[in-house]
Amino acid sequence: MVGPDDAAEASFDLTPMIDVIFLLIIFFMLSSQFASTEARPVDLPRESGMETALEGAESKLLIDIDRDGAYSVMGEPVTLESLSRMAAPRPGPSGSMARSAVVVRADRSCPASALNRLADSLAGSGVEHWSIAVMPEGR
Repeated sequence: MVGPDDAAEASFDLTPMIDVIFLLIIFFMLSSQFASTEARPVDLPRESGMETALEGAESKLLIDIDRDGAYSVMGEPVTLESLSRMAAPRPGPSGSMARSAVVVRADRSCPASALNRLADSLAGSGVEHWSIAVMPEGR
């Protein structure tokens, strides 16, 4: 007969779980680094601004305007026509229109006409809400 003292103690080896956690940490650290390197350096206007989250947005479109008035997305040069196609609302899975959160990062020395042309193009493609990125004062 086996007594309570003879029962083998159940133990768990946490080493595989710790290995998985470390791999996840490394993955997220590297992927966040890649996301920040895709954004081109832009000299943003120094303003107080405010934190906003565009409710109902399915994805985020980050548009850069450099000091010469050229447009780019993810470091790749684009035209106004392609920007309006990228930002246009699309039918979502439930039949409603899925929209992108459009954020414009305009260099503070870019011509205002470039920003006006972009605003007209976004309005023409059905984008009702978009925001301009700023550098908070004091940074």
